[in-house]
Amino acid sequence: HDLIPSNSNLRTLYNSNYFIKFIETILDLKKIYPYADTLSSINYNYYEKNQQLGWHFDNASFAITLMIQSPDSGGVFQYINKGRDFDNNFIDKKLIKSVLNNNYPVNNLSVQPGSLILFYGRNYLHRVTPVTSVKSRILVTLNYNLEKNIKLSENGRLTFFGRLK
Repeated sequence: HDLIPSNSNLRTLYNSNYFIKFIETILDLKKIYPYADTLSSINYNYYEKNQQLGWHFDNASFAITLMIQSPDSGGVFQYINKGRDFDNNFIDKKLIKSVLNNNYPVNNLSVQPGSLILFYGRNYLHRVTPVTSVKSRILVTLNYNLEKNIKLSENGRLTFFGRLK
């Protein structure tokens, strides 16, 4: 986020009251808030050959992703539409263990360039499988929350960005 120019169209879209209202309407939500984290509210994600993002839950309430470029092979978005209920402080440890041990069926989502996906990553266990082609997987992620002033933990900032600021 902090490396994206303040006058970029992406930042303008992210902060647009019209876009926020559009998302609230689609998701039938009363109010959403931009992610208060200066590193992770807007991200470009590049996955080159052999790169992946392991199973995880998001810190943000939900993300909007826009696929810019799909790899020729690999880089599949996989998810489980169970696993956690953040609002009720519930984690299905048995299910998660089964997923991590490859003993649970997962959903695969084929994402083509131009695909816009709204995803509740806070409650859905998900990952990106290793890219197996020379052609990279490139997407933009816009993160929003149902509560104000949500930020990544320091550990999260170090894990994803290698820095705190």
